[in-house]
Amino acid sequence: MRTTGRFLLVVWLMVALGLLGIDGRLPEFLAGAVCGSLLLLGLFSLVRQQLAPSILDRPVLPERYRVADDLSQPIAAVVAAAEQEAITVPATRR
Repeated sequence: MRTTGRFLLVVWLMVALGLLGIDGRLPEFLAGAVCGSLLLLGLFSLVRQQLAPSILDRPVLPERYRVADDLSQPIAAVVAAAEQEAITVPATRR
């Protein structure tokens, strides 16, 4: 059923484009369709960009990551921070 509906839609669109071409209105239609499509795509991308979460609203990194990223920290401090978090964080959140 879905394939039949799509086929019917494509056939109707081809017939409409053919009739526009015979009548001489196809270039105007294509110009309007392209401009309208580009306007809608630009509007949708602007809305999507504005609704995206900010890169500044990231969750705070756990202590083990902050310690691991600091290259001046000894490996023992990194392991101790990871062990401490493993003890304090419930098993369901890991």
